[in-house]
Amino acid sequence: MKRYPLYIALVTTLSISSCSKELNQEPSIYRTAEIAITTLDDLEEAVNGAYSPLSSYRYSYSSEVALYADARGGDITATSLGYNQTLALHRLNTDRTSDFSQGTYQTFTAVLGRVNDVLSKAPAVKGTLPNNPVYQAYYQDLLGQLYALRALAHFELARIFCYLPIAGVNQDAPNSGIPLNVEVYPEGYAFKRSTLKETYAQIISDFKKALETLSKDEQTNSGKINYWAAEALLSRVYLYQADWQNAYRLAVDVISNSPYKLYPRSEYVGAWRQQGSSESLFEILTTEKSNTGLNSIGNYTRPTGYPEFAGSSSFISWFKSGHDGDIRTNLIAEQADPQGGNKGYYSLKYRGRTGSSNPTAINNFKVIRLSEVYLIASEAQLKGATATGSHTALELYNTLRKHRISPYTAATSVTLDNLLDERRLELFCEGHRLFDLIRNQRNVPTEYLPGVTEVDYLNERLVSELPEREYNINPSLEVKAAK
Repeated sequence: MKRYPLYIALVTTLSISSCSKELNQEPSIYRTAEIAITTLDDLEEAVNGAYSPLSSYRYSYSSEVALYADARGGDITATSLGYNQTLALHRLNTDRTSDFSQGTYQTFTAVLGRVNDVLSKAPAVKGTLPNNPVYQAYYQDLLGQLYALRALAHFELARIFCYLPIAGVNQDAPNSGIPLNVEVYPEGYAFKRSTLKETYAQIISDFKKALETLSKDEQTNSGKINYWAAEALLSRVYLYQADWQNAYRLAVDVISNSPYKLYPRSEYVGAWRQQGSSESLFEILTTEKSNTGLNSIGNYTRPTGYPEFAGSSSFISWFKSGHDGDIRTNLIAEQADPQGGNKGYYSLKYRGRTGSSNPTAINNFKVIRLSEVYLIASEAQLKGATATGSHTALELYNTLRKHRISPYTAATSVTLDNLLDERRLELFCEGHRLFDLIRNQRNVPTEYLPGVTEVDYLNERLVSELPEREYNINPSLEVKAAK
């Protein structure tokens, strides 16, 4: 079976160049060209193509989407306002007219369209397979990747374009969810929002289908979604749903039985320049040919690029107190450009993969890491899940911190504030802060709204609107999520 680079597209498309102001013009009902998928090699290439928008499109995990929750969560500030690449995120201006809303929606619906097209054609391959369990298992694994990709794309759209499923949000309210995209639709099909309950049911269903077919035998393979990555992502979904026992159960299974291991303290800093490191369950592979260039996460988090993601004053004040001996502080540094401008505290997680010719652009965003899984399990157990063995909230919390702090004195108790602080530092600039605050019903600090220092966690400005383009095509579509 051939192995194709992740960046090979299923069909030739117009992707967004790194500097271009133009948005990708694919319709939300993205349809592939009529191509034949008749062999296992064809199917493998098509699955690779379904991953492609996640790394190569401007509004993707290689760009703004990766940092969306950090920009809006109060821990980030822009040291320069002159470039105006991501200021709409900081200012909570992602309404129907924003480039972010349009670009992000098109990126993830492109993934969904590709997945659905390939799933519709995959059965033709099954009948051609040799009577060999290796080929049969790989076919099933490819199907599992497709279902997991569909679940992930829907989940990301739900986090951005809907309220989170928390108290104060009616999950049965009409138009509270996203437009679900689960098959190949006829031209002119009019999408409408589902309910939030239907949205999460679809996400969970697809992740469960993925777990049925993804192989447990596959070892670490960070550029593709394997069994352990899908299980970890589903545990995150359950955490958002406040399903503590299922979130805990799946997270502990990953911790106990997967081949992934926490970074030792001595390897923590260097791990961010490696591909496929020991904690990385699923990361987005960027290459010299497939990246977002000047709009990459690396260029947003440095003073010599588009310096719009430095630590906010409140974050830096917190960061500078009480973190002695913590290796994670080595990945946040005060920097400025050669003229002394754009001075701020920047994350050093995106300094470029070792050996790359363009380190600004070549950074593999880690969609989920094992440390997050530890924190999911700890939070779920703290909030009510029944612990198994030694996997208590306190033990999980201490285990992670022992890998980060030296010398370390074990904590004798753990609170939700402790866990949120741990997430705040461990997952800085990894796309979590806003969602962590909202799902725990905490108001969101802001430096960007006149006369306002924090925003209520149910404020509609924290939820992006579906793009106006979709409404113009289909006026019955509600661009604002209900709650």
